Amino acid sequence: MNKLQHNKLNAVLLIASLCTLSSCGEGTDGGGGGDSRTGVGGSTARMTIVDDYLYAISGSNVQLFDISQPAMPNPWTKVNISWEIQTLFPYGDYLLVGAADGVHIFDNTDPAAPQYVSDFTHATAVDPVVASDGYAYITLKSDFTRPNGFIEDQINVVDINDITTPELIFDAPMQAPEGLTIAGNQLFVCDGMAGLKVFDISDRTSPVFTTALTEVDCNDVIAKNGILYVITETSFEQYDYSVSPPAFLSKVSSTESSS
Repeated sequence: MNKLQHNKLNAVLLIASLCTLSSCGEGTDGGGGGDSRTGVGGSTARMTIVDDYLYAISGSNVQLFDISQPAMPNPWTKVNISWEIQTLFPYGDYLLVGAADGVHIFDNTDPAAPQYVSDFTHATAVDPVVASDGYAYITLKSDFTRPNGFIEDQINVVDINDITTPELIFDAPMQAPEGLTIAGNQLFVCDGMAGLKVFDISDRTSPVFTTALTEVDCNDVIAKNGILYVITETSFEQYDYSVSPPAFLSKVSSTESSS
């Protein structure tokens, strides 16, 4: 494991530990699925929980596990997406699956048996997704490791009020967007070296840029109870988002060991 991989792993473990201690599975104020049935996860999450089921990305499939008895997880059904999956995001009675070719939407009324509903497709890209009040927010970032992986880095707003026919209604250029989260009428987006950007989404259809923490080069962000939990390549940081710009609270750096 090289130094960068080691630092990433430590940062992920830090936020996982904090979420465990602060009961991140107790619902959300907008950054997660907006449903008390689900826990809070980042937009780049590859696992999520709905009721008694754990969903995990496995290649081009979503593997379900029955965790009604947490000490004995039971492999359940497997849902094939047929393309490389990147992220999972519960949204009410739906599951939004971000993949290299777009966002695949499943009816998750029965958490044990997700059923395909529709797709929003785009060029090959890395595409975390979150949703709130009938609209999905998707960041698209070029992925040069894949054939045809070049795309103009951008943010999309997709109307999902009619879940069967997702419709792109807004897009704007970004620098290198990754994780994002929603809290009330604020949208927070990790945009590479351009920083952690804040948008006003009082009008859900048209995000308006308000401010940025230009010194924060982050990969993912979670909003919960007035606090932003921010993951960078080498640290886990917290910010108070009740003020503008969000105020720094604390930082825990990962170790620098390359072993």
